[in-house]
Amino acid sequence: MGDQGATLAEFVRTGGPLSGQALHRLAVSCVAAMAKLHAHGTAGLRLSPESVALGTRGQVLIGWRTGDDGDDGGDGGDGGDDLREARDVRDWADLVVFAATGAEHGDTAALTPALRIAVERCRHPDPASRPKSVDVLRVLLSRTMSAAVASVDGLLRTAG
Repeated sequence: MGDQGATLAEFVRTGGPLSGQALHRLAVSCVAAMAKLHAHGTAGLRLSPESVALGTRGQVLIGWRTGDDGDDGGDGGDGGDDLREARDVRDWADLVVFAATGAEHGDTAALTPALRIAVERCRHPDPASRPKSVDVLRVLLSRTMSAAVASVDGLLRTAG
């Protein structure tokens, strides 16, 4: 991905964490790409700061790898598509926190309220309780915070 721009890890290491619109654009771009891949049956993407590049014109480019290397992603077992999608959503949340803080397990206080809510839901310890990537995208594309909170609350009711 070197010709496309710096990886997110390189960018944050040299330029510092993202914030504001740049962070929101990264979060939306990554979850949109992930939702599209999930819709076409591709899951287990293993997103990381090394697999996302920031293009020279501001675009976000995602490289991913899938595979059966025995890594269960911390959720136990290989599982099916639902579990792989749940891992992807958690990986996306970790990616957003890294982008905002420069730390793998950074403080979510650095996030805007809408991003914080989405990230916290995506990091839920129970993979079955995590929202689908398309639902996260809907929340992030909401125009107002109240719409985002209402959407997340609705997601929690249907997931619970």
